[in-house]
Amino acid sequence: MHRFGYIANGLFVASSGVTFVFLEDIEANFGVSALGIGAISAMSYLIALLVALFLSPLGDRGHVVPLAVTAFVVGIAGNIWFGQATTLPNLLIGRALTSLGIGLFAVAARKALIGDRVEGSGEKIGGFISSAVAGFLLGPALGAQLEQFGGMRTPYLVLSSGLLLCAGPSLQWLRNAPIATSPIDSRAMIPLLKRPLIRAAAAAQAAVFLNIGVFSSTVDELLTELGASSTQVALILGAIGSPLLVLPAIAGRVVDRQPRPERVLILALVCFIPIVVGLSVWVSIIGFLMLAFVQTGLESVIFPAAARVTVNETGAGESAIGQGLLESVGQLAATTAAFIAPTLYDLTDGPLGSFGMSAAMGTVLFLYAASQVRAHARSGELPPSPGPLPATTAPPAH
Repeated sequence: MHRFGYIANGLFVASSGVTFVFLEDIEANFGVSALGIGAISAMSYLIALLVALFLSPLGDRGHVVPLAVTAFVVGIAGNIWFGQATTLPNLLIGRALTSLGIGLFAVAARKALIGDRVEGSGEKIGGFISSAVAGFLLGPALGAQLEQFGGMRTPYLVLSSGLLLCAGPSLQWLRNAPIATSPIDSRAMIPLLKRPLIRAAAAAQAAVFLNIGVFSSTVDELLTELGASSTQVALILGAIGSPLLVLPAIAGRVVDRQPRPERVLILALVCFIPIVVGLSVWVSIIGFLMLAFVQTGLESVIFPAAARVTVNETGAGESAIGQGLLESVGQLAATTAAFIAPTLYDLTDGPLGSFGMSAAMGTVLFLYAASQVRAHARSGELPPSPGPLPATTAPPAH
């Protein structure tokens, strides 16, 4: 039944991914400025940040079904709204509703996937990541193909229909999923940040999401300037993202077997930074495709490794708030980067400013993450207990 959760997650994220192939058209046809395009890109990350910060504790309390019901309602509404929008305020409202649906469903589904045990969490979260990437890749391809049948609104209507069909089976899975619960709130994130490995995982997440924010808000403009059509942009994005379709679950399985998953995290991150540097200077379609392909392969390792490190620290009972902390840090980084990257891109007339900023900040974050892993190793700490509050295994609250 959890496969319905993967399918629904893919459709939710496709609702966001479809927008990226239209950013250049929105700028040209609706008179939206580069700052407005940055705001549209950043909106999804901002909403995800707020959900992770304030609503992820609801997952640990067991309220996965109400979270998912709300996700489907606002996700479908957001698709319809964005597809009809022609002004920046309406585009932002539609984007906000769609992003709220993505964030709420992610909190519920990740909690149900981890369930009542830590074992295997890396592989499960890896599979969830792959479903999100599948959706991200489906979105631009769907948009490019369906735009000819009624304009920009058509792909959003198709995705709304898909979400409606998926809602029933997904909610049934969530209703029956055994989960470990804890009576916590957002304040529990503060003690988590005192743990070196949590800080290391959060820094790694931020480094990757900085680059994702830059990528999402400038890739359409970059590839269009290099001569790619909307269809070619979708195909290039599909090729770039293909490692994330299969590798996260495999990498998560490998990470699950490691007694020190934080070492895998740091090794992947140290390989990631030079790739981002390359993206800022190798300005050609072939160069961009090759480097970004390797980059997503490394992301396929970093994401499940960071998730497993965090679950090891929180235990199953507080897994939602632990993953919410990771998500909020990543989304804050992506929100900032997506908002300023189009302006940096225009200032340097290319990716040097945008991806260069990501590489510089990523280097700082890598050094910090490595220092926290060393601090943990020097302390000789054993993996901590699931948290300050007792966790109980129970079916989700309805």
